[in-house]
Amino acid sequence: MARPTIYSEEILKKTKEYVEECEDETEQETIGMSAKGTELFKNTVVVKLPTMEGLSYHLNVNKDTLVEWAKIHEEFSVAIDRLKAKQANALISNGLSGKYNPTIAKLLLSANHGMREKSDITTNDKDLPTPILGGTSHAIPTDNSNKEDTSA
Repeated sequence: MARPTIYSEEILKKTKEYVEECEDETEQETIGMSAKGTELFKNTVVVKLPTMEGLSYHLNVNKDTLVEWAKIHEEFSVAIDRLKAKQANALISNGLSGKYNPTIAKLLLSANHGMREKSDITTNDKDLPTPILGGTSHAIPTDNSNKEDTSA
């Protein structure tokens, strides 16, 4: 027997709040003094990227539960789609600008959003001949195919 669900309008509200609150912040840190006696600062980005793991932690539920809720509750599915869209947008924009580590942004876009670098090394970006499968194929003659069999 399955456990009863804790999904509610409150869960949906907290999910939407989580997504909206996931905005990066910039912190200024004092790193020393200049030769002239003025303070030197360094700006660092506090990344608040919306993630399924972050939402799972925020709601205190298993990530698999979030996936199941998205299958059952259309409004929750829309909220999850918004989370994913916001994540992808932040990764693309901030990865390109250098605000995020581009390698990590690329990894997350590949893992979470199906974006991949593509190189066609088999056809050199040309169309494949048709039919590839299910059609008739002809053997390519080798050097021995033109010689007569004289052993008899």
